[in-house]
Amino acid sequence: MGLGPSIKMTTLHHFRCPVTAVLSREENLEFPGIIVDGVSEVCDDKIYTAKRVADIAEAMRADAAIVAIDGWGNHHVDFVNVIEQLGLRGIPSVGLSYVGLQGRLVCSNSYVDCVVDFNKSESGYESCVVGQNNLTDMDAVKAVALLKNKLKKAGKAVTSEDFGKNRTLRRLTRKAFQINEVRFGERTAISRGGILTIRKGIEKSIAVAEPRIQDIKVNIVQPGEHDFFVNSNLDYAPIACKVRGELGEGVTYLLSGVTVMLTGVEENSGFQPSNIGSSEGILKEQVVLDEAGTPGSTDILLHVDILFQEGEGRTAEGIMAGHRSADLIVQEIRKEMQSLDNLPYIREEYRDVAKPGKRKVILVKIVSGLGNMYDTAMFPYEPGGFLGAHNMMTSGNIPYVITPNQCRDGAIHSLL
Repeated sequence: MGLGPSIKMTTLHHFRCPVTAVLSREENLEFPGIIVDGVSEVCDDKIYTAKRVADIAEAMRADAAIVAIDGWGNHHVDFVNVIEQLGLRGIPSVGLSYVGLQGRLVCSNSYVDCVVDFNKSESGYESCVVGQNNLTDMDAVKAVALLKNKLKKAGKAVTSEDFGKNRTLRRLTRKAFQINEVRFGERTAISRGGILTIRKGIEKSIAVAEPRIQDIKVNIVQPGEHDFFVNSNLDYAPIACKVRGELGEGVTYLLSGVTVMLTGVEENSGFQPSNIGSSEGILKEQVVLDEAGTPGSTDILLHVDILFQEGEGRTAEGIMAGHRSADLIVQEIRKEMQSLDNLPYIREEYRDVAKPGKRKVILVKIVSGLGNMYDTAMFPYEPGGFLGAHNMMTSGNIPYVITPNQCRDGAIHSLL
């Protein structure tokens, strides 16, 4: 048991993280950062990483925590251990998890006393529809409200009293350029009117260079034209690039109105890469649009479909080759994005803020870290990308500490 299609936190979901958004809006709470903890395979490792999460939380002087996970079964062992270790250090927490009827906790302890179930299925069972049971803004709002109540009961009531001047630690500026049309042409370019042109055959040289991949197909899917078969979903991701600064600060350019959809299948056997359920089928039936981790209903999809060599859809190296291939395609678009200043855009600014005297609430993200197609890559070269990133599994699932702005700037890439 682990993670299935309906609850998966795609790269796009982390990029738009609902909990990060809600905590950042709380004027009377300080949101100092996020601890990213990978799910381990061995029980001793689960306990070890849970203790390290709690050590970090204590060092951050956290008053409370929200613990979010997109897996269940075996993964709830990590979830429960983290909540226990936080509690042992006097840090109350609220959990966010899929539960329903299928994902009830396989273990518990006295500190696991408040879990928000983000099951959305009437049946109470997980489905193979991507996004159907996504963690939403409303789930995050509930978790924050419950956490405030726990803080009050613990004698750490949230207050609006002004203890000093807020201080901006980091500033991230995002410029979103609307894409209205995507088409194939002789060269990759972005032109006035929001037209993105993709070079014909962009994928050919990439497929030849990847021995674990038999073929790659790139298609453009128009909004509402989803009545066709797709292979199992491997990820949804934004198209964004750094123009100035590192992830989490400086300036990022984002293409709005277009989303990358990565799918894949093995040749010969037709095996669909999956963890506990694959999501192949008619696209309109296999994805719930307009969720945090899925494209908008008006988005154009840049569909990258990977045909793996037989057996490679079941190896970590094969899955990474698929994500690497998709990112190399997007990288050609990113190069054209560097000179978009002459086109209209919508500007957004995000700040990581220190708030003297306010209660500090952190977010713990428990993410995939078992390898194969169930892994997470941290700190890619580009927002939401894969190139340059370090996998949780090969890092021993030792927790990462990231800022809220690094999360919303695509520091987490899901290999799902």
